[in-house]
Amino acid sequence: MKKILSSIILLVAFSLGMHAQTGTKALMPKLGYQTEFKRFALGVEGRYFVTENVRIAPGVTFLFPKNSMTGFDADINVHYVFPIQEGLSVYPFLGGAMLNNHWSLDGGSRNTTDFGMNVGAGAQYDVMENGYVNIEFKYTFVDGPDPAYFMLGYGIRF
Repeated sequence: MKKILSSIILLVAFSLGMHAQTGTKALMPKLGYQTEFKRFALGVEGRYFVTENVRIAPGVTFLFPKNSMTGFDADINVHYVFPIQEGLSVYPFLGGAMLNNHWSLDGGSRNTTDFGMNVGAGAQYDVMENGYVNIEFKYTFVDGPDPAYFMLGYGIRF
């Protein structure tokens, strides 16, 4: 069921992006922490406004090694942005994720790849005309341990 729901969300997000002709774009490097395996994360996310309040946000995240395990996550989320006041906005989001973990133990290695669904929320505050700080919490539902992420980023609009 989770894989079917994730596939539907990804399909809708991709189709929204294909119909958009114009919109604000941003690139956001980010860093944070994954709670399930207690690893630090470094990633980058793109953002594209499809309408005034709806944007798609594909991203990739590298999870630093801990206990012989590294990770690489790729996801795409759909945000609904609520402007609160000048320069401040909050957003809930839903999306799909692919989580890949690699273990290296005693000369051998093992990989796992899981697909799941993201649910989360974030806030952003404009610090310059083309830049903003961003904080986000995301929970990913997958088969097995469900990780949560706390991320902090700096977005650059272009």
